[in-house]
Amino acid sequence: MAELSDLEKIEDKHPELKFYMIDVQNPHYHGHIEGTDVYINENQPELDWLETALHECIHSDYDSGNLSDGTDFNVKVAERFARLQAKREFNAMFKSRSLAN
Repeated sequence: MAELSDLEKIEDKHPELKFYMIDVQNPHYHGHIEGTDVYINENQPELDWLETALHECIHSDYDSGNLSDGTDFNVKVAERFARLQAKREFNAMFKSRSLAN
């Protein structure tokens, strides 16, 4: 049996979510979650896929509602928490690599 890819390891940890790679030609778009569907921009580097997948898993675990208004204080708090927690998860899963800020 073939070893799981890094993204498959994240998917395996979160069987309640479905992950989709999508083609978005915007360099600022990384991904988002809608319900239990996680969308990841295939045009970003592979390391970004992992960060985005973990980030959206954190939103799934801790947040509800619409997080699209980046100017809202509560959204900023949720995004910061997801970013920091995703770094912790990444480091726990993939100790030998680094994750950008």
